[in-house]
Amino acid sequence: MHAIVKSFKTYIVEGRFVSLFVSLVIVVMRAAMFSRGDTLLVVYPDTGYLWQYVAHWFADPMVSHASSTLSVFLIAGLISAMNHRFTLIRSRSSLPFTAPLFLLSLHPWFMVMRADYVAIIFVLIAFFPLLKSYQISNDPLFSFRSAILIGIASLFQIYALAMLPLWWHGEWSMRGPHFRSFLSSLFGLSLVYVSLFAQYFLVDDVEGFVRPFLSFAAFSLPQLPAFSLMEWGVVALAGLYFISNMVLSIRVYSRDKVLTLNFMQFVVFLIILQLLLQLLYWKETLFFLSLSIALISYLNAYFYTRTQSPAYIYLALLIVATGFLFYLSHFSK
Repeated sequence: MHAIVKSFKTYIVEGRFVSLFVSLVIVVMRAAMFSRGDTLLVVYPDTGYLWQYVAHWFADPMVSHASSTLSVFLIAGLISAMNHRFTLIRSRSSLPFTAPLFLLSLHPWFMVMRADYVAIIFVLIAFFPLLKSYQISNDPLFSFRSAILIGIASLFQIYALAMLPLWWHGEWSMRGPHFRSFLSSLFGLSLVYVSLFAQYFLVDDVEGFVRPFLSFAAFSLPQLPAFSLMEWGVVALAGLYFISNMVLSIRVYSRDKVLTLNFMQFVVFLIILQLLLQLLYWKETLFFLSLSIALISYLNAYFYTRTQSPAYIYLALLIVATGFLFYLSHFSK
């Protein structure tokens, strides 16, 4: 094993205290970004049902920042727990925990508590029954559980409903197409929304029930931003970074066990579709982009845990350095 690969795996991937060290660094980074005060850059409309009733809890900037930080750690913890629970990476690795912490702390947008965080947490929890259903073909209970969790996520962020038809692709990849599972997922979602409709019907506010669904008709393709040449270079590098890591990951996980292969293929499928949906609703929400970043972090964690190439380790270090430069760029504005 090359010296740089051995050092990377010993001190970064498998280091005993690396998760604690990175956690402390992330807390300091987020606190520094918060202290700058430039965290409410863009305000998107509330498209859910429940966020309006709890948003006032996070009206205080300090509470909002602390809650967003806890949410990011919970997201990282869920991704890490999912990896350990189903042994998706067949070696010890801290990257499934540290990678999402890092990527979700590089921009002021992530310093404020939003409904997106709650929805992403429920979507990630929905992965557990999906993975548990692997090769269990006669039990639609897993589809029912996932649909309920996605339904609850959509109560905070209605765009999470777009996950349900995408989820069926993941269920088919885990255990093949089953009509009972399809009906079970629809039944699980209907339980959430029939109960919700009953509440709105009782208070004679059916229009309020329908209003969030109208958000799906609010297409808003992004306009070409007036970036400088350097900023366009950063955008191009980010796109190249995602594409290259996705391609490189495919080459690695294609030789892994079937569960990991199916899961990683589903993650790539979700990332691509989520980014396309983000283009359609660019001015309405950043939910799809935020979820994509969380999923991309696991894709990267898998690849850089398994790779044995010194060139890719150098690439990982370059990516971390670029991420820090992107983070620091917000202090110069």
